[in-house]
Amino acid sequence: MIEDLLHGLQVFAVVDNQYGDTGKGRLAQAIAMYSDINARGTGGDNAGHTVFVDGVQEVNHILPVGIFYDGLGKKTVLGNGMVINPKGLIKELNRLNTIDKSYNNLMISEDANVIMPYHVARDKAVNHSLKKGGIGSTGKGIGPCYGDKTLRRGVLIRDLFDRDVLSAKIKKAAQFYPEQEINVDNVMEYLAPYAMIIENFACDTTTFMQKSLRQGKKIGIEGAQGFGLSIDFGTYPYVTSSDPSIIGTAAGVGLNPSVVDLTFGLVKFPFMTRVGGGPFPSELGGIDGDMYCRDTTKTVDKELSKHRIPFEIVGGRVKYDHAHPKIMGMMNSKDPLVRSSGIRLVGEEFGATTRRPRRTGWTDGVIGKYANLINGSMMAATKLDCLSGIDEFALCLGYNIDGKEVHDFPRDSAVLRRAEPILKRYKGFGDITGVRKRKDLPGSLQEAMSDYERYTHGKFLIASNGPGRDDNIMC
Repeated sequence: MIEDLLHGLQVFAVVDNQYGDTGKGRLAQAIAMYSDINARGTGGDNAGHTVFVDGVQEVNHILPVGIFYDGLGKKTVLGNGMVINPKGLIKELNRLNTIDKSYNNLMISEDANVIMPYHVARDKAVNHSLKKGGIGSTGKGIGPCYGDKTLRRGVLIRDLFDRDVLSAKIKKAAQFYPEQEINVDNVMEYLAPYAMIIENFACDTTTFMQKSLRQGKKIGIEGAQGFGLSIDFGTYPYVTSSDPSIIGTAAGVGLNPSVVDLTFGLVKFPFMTRVGGGPFPSELGGIDGDMYCRDTTKTVDKELSKHRIPFEIVGGRVKYDHAHPKIMGMMNSKDPLVRSSGIRLVGEEFGATTRRPRRTGWTDGVIGKYANLINGSMMAATKLDCLSGIDEFALCLGYNIDGKEVHDFPRDSAVLRRAEPILKRYKGFGDITGVRKRKDLPGSLQEAMSDYERYTHGKFLIASNGPGRDDNIMC
């Protein structure tokens, strides 16, 4: 199916049309099979892309999932627009060693910025908390690192290999992080073993990408985070510190966005999620749902224990029956908070990086239409199967703000918080496992997909109805 969509194309990308967590890893893994080069250009280890490799679940936070095809000679690029935590990167490379996967063709941009220990400390101290309306960052140092990049005092990957330059930059940073009493020698000693490994892969990836484009190489670009979290287009200030749109994603790997032949804008459907602070007009339970998920102790095992749903922990992962009768009952509850918890458990909607509970709501066409204006009109629907067994679902097809019907996305967070969703409701549906054609889906799902396409001026090319790489529906 994927091969048919990519036939005759050279550059293709997977980005997120919502607030993240739409299952980019799965589609990125699929297009990686047809790429000579797989690249990522934004963010750092605040991402979490989950895929299955040889039947085992793997979660990458920094490396594109295309790295798992390194043994086939495919190149993997960490682009100039990324911020890279050396410790996290080496941890992922060590994981590849453990599962006997090579990374000989990895390329790391010498222009990417380095997440330093003082970035992480500042982030955790200032931005991590969700209390009192906080942003609720992942605490990975992403924001402070991008801040130093913008202020022209960042540490680049290439600086790791020049002791004098690195020392001077850390000394300069110490002036701006006085609360930490940075010891230059200690920081350099911390970085040294990571730098020795990274130096083997560091290079000018921008020139490489441009040459590869001229040579006709097939390039797959893996986005990170979500459109609604874009520093340029999202719900500022409740955003990440990079631009996850196709514009920032392409630029972050050294390419002009105009060379991208096809952008898959991912849409979790017919429900969606958001992690962290910020407005979410279609959220189930509204402010109560938001406040519930601010309690970061509500991990999946705690949720299951609370509702007395059996589970086991295997290899550090919580395993349970997603279609357990109690979960199905919760998903169909008339109480929006209970329903939200049910949907969260059905879809296992807990952050791959933070394990925080994701806020849940109905798929929002207003932000979807806005995303299509920037990312293009081609979409991919994900997680269609998760709500199998639901009695009724809805789509948000407009907002009511201060008594006025609104269909253009207002980026002002204060205005968005006053937005009430205009919902269209649909009859629920049963098991759709094994469906491979859109015309064979239940009528209500077909109707909802068509309504969403008309509203957002977009088109679904493909939809997923299961966790497997081949669990796809051609649209």
